[in-house]
Amino acid sequence: MVIDINALVAGVVTIIVAIFGSTGFWQWVSNNSSKSIKKAIEAIRSEIDNMKKNEDEKEARCSRRRILRFNDELLNQRDLKHSKEMFDDVIDDINQYRAYCRANPDFLNSKCTLAIENVERVYRKCMQNGTFL
Repeated sequence: MVIDINALVAGVVTIIVAIFGSTGFWQWVSNNSSKSIKKAIEAIRSEIDNMKKNEDEKEARCSRRRILRFNDELLNQRDLKHSKEMFDDVIDDINQYRAYCRANPDFLNSKCTLAIENVERVYRKCMQNGTFL
């Protein structure tokens, strides 16, 4: 049995964020805690926020890698055809990557701009000509 550790970590982070992101939970803790406990809880919350930010950036980098790899196939293996589903999958990566870049302007976005343009150009060409695999 193969365990995807990234998926496991992402799932745990999601659960923790859901629990600790609950306003009612934090209000209860706030009303029933001393200052030192409140301070510790804020430190935990900050750490969870950092984990979420790191996980989101990691996913953006993975999307970028998949976009670049797909574009390399388009450029270097011109006789290799791709299915519409494969294009749709990389278009999903492009949309997620763009959304992350818009939400995080400090993240360097210029690394795959031309690759995205090429993937979209080839996608439109395949749509017009019906040349998907």
